[in-house]
Amino acid sequence: MEASPKLKSEKKFDDVYSDSLTVVKSFMLEAKLGKPLDMDEISDTTNLLLEQVFDAGDLFRQMRLMKDKDDYLFTHSVNVALLCILIGRWLNYDKETIKELGEAGLVHDIGKVFIPDHVLNKPGKLTNDEYEEIKKHTVMGYNLLIQSEAVSNNIATAALMHHERADGSGYPMGKKGYDIGLCSSVVAVADVYDAVTSTRVYSTKRSPYIAAEILWEESFGKLDPRISKVFYDKVTNFYVGNEVLLSNNERGWVIYVDPTQPTRPVVKVGEKFYDLNKDRSLTVMEIID
Repeated sequence: MEASPKLKSEKKFDDVYSDSLTVVKSFMLEAKLGKPLDMDEISDTTNLLLEQVFDAGDLFRQMRLMKDKDDYLFTHSVNVALLCILIGRWLNYDKETIKELGEAGLVHDIGKVFIPDHVLNKPGKLTNDEYEEIKKHTVMGYNLLIQSEAVSNNIATAALMHHERADGSGYPMGKKGYDIGLCSSVVAVADVYDAVTSTRVYSTKRSPYIAAEILWEESFGKLDPRISKVFYDKVTNFYVGNEVLLSNNERGWVIYVDPTQPTRPVVKVGEKFYDLNKDRSLTVMEIID
C-alpha cells in the first residue's frame, strides 16, 4: 500500500521514529481527553513505518538506538508496530494484512491512558489490586477502539486479547486456545519481545537472546508457535558480528549462530572462544552498539 503523497517517503529512520512518537503521544492524549481517534493519522504513520521495515538486521540496530528516546508507553507502541510489520513480512502476509498488523501494534496499549499514573509508573512490585487495575487497559482500549468505524474488528480485538495465553493464564478473559485472531497473536509476540528488551520503571532491559529464549519457552502452550518460533528462529541471526557483553562481564563478538540453538552463539573474546551452547553458565547480557 503506497504512502500518502503528502508524506516524505525518503525520511531517515530516526526522523520517522520521532514523527511516529509524536503521533502516538497525540492520539493517546486525545483519547485521554475523550476525543475521537484519528485513524487517518494512524494509517499515514503506519505507511511511513512500512517503508522502514526491509533490512531486518538494520531495523533491530536502529530500534536499539531509539530504546530510551521517550516514555516507555510511547516507544513501546512504535516498536511493537515495527515488529508486527516485520513478523508479517517474515510470514509472507499480503500488504493489507501487514498494514493492519502495524496499525494494531500502534494502538494495542491505548487503554493504558485510562490507568492512573501512580499505578502505571509504579517502580516497585504491584499489589494484587494494582495488577487488576493494569489488566483493565485491554478492555478499556477495546471499548475505545470499537467506537470508531475506521478501526477494524481485528485491531480492536488485538487491544483486547494481546495478553491472552493459550493455557488460560492470560487476561482479561483467561481464554484458552490459540483462536484469538492473527492480529492479537502477532501483537502478543511483538509485545513480549519489546517489553523484555526495554528498560521499564520496574525492570531493567534484558538482551534479545534472553527475550528469544522466553519466546521459545512460551511457544509451548502460551503464544502461537507459528509466530513465536518464526521470530525465535529469525531474530538471533541478526546479531552475528555484533559486540556483546557476557554474563561474566567480558566483551566479545558474536561470530557464529547455531540454527538449532540460536540463542546460544559462539562469542570470540580476544583470542578465546566461548561456545554458549556448551558452556551453559554463560549468557549474552547485552548487545553493545
